[in-house]
Amino acid sequence: MTAQLTANITTVILAAGASNRFNGCKITAQIQGGQSLLAHSIETLKHVTQTANIPPAAVVLGAHINDEIMAMTEGLPRIMNPHWQTGLSSSVKQAVAYAIDAKADALLLVLADQVAITANEYLSLIAAFLHNRQTCCSFYLQDVGVPAIFRADDFSALMSLEGDKGAKSVLKQHAKNHSVTILPIDNGARDIDTPADLTHWLNQQ
Repeated sequence: MTAQLTANITTVILAAGASNRFNGCKITAQIQGGQSLLAHSIETLKHVTQTANIPPAAVVLGAHINDEIMAMTEGLPRIMNPHWQTGLSSSVKQAVAYAIDAKADALLLVLADQVAITANEYLSLIAAFLHNRQTCCSFYLQDVGVPAIFRADDFSALMSLEGDKGAKSVLKQHAKNHSVTILPIDNGARDIDTPADLTHWLNQQ
């Protein structure tokens, strides 16, 4: 992996949402082994970035910022999203702005609540991006989605997103134009949105 790397890939974990459907602070919920959802995501991405020899993941924070979360993200670049109430697009824009400042060739966008995605699956995305040199995304539930790696060419389109929408529309346009590498990652479908999702996840561990 290291020998192949000739791209400056910035990784950003999106964790700024209010988690209204969870009725509480979702990113501090315990998901396995006493580890919180956000800590699990950070730990997984730490392995990914070290293995791929790319900079450590940054974390977008917004609705929930407390001592536990600050301790969890200590040592990582933190991106504060003051516009989190306007929806997911605001966090995507913060991530893109961070990538632009870092003069990145590409942006790996990650959702903190996709608990089932493994380090190897993230590394497969990175490998596919390095091999094909085009936008690269996951495929699950019969649709394209994140995690995904966007080329710098995509940044202006991502910055034009509005409301509570993520990057899927940009990926769909790429799919229509046959200009995206698509990897089946069924684990992308497993996320934590509600207390019932959390209970189901814990029961399967």
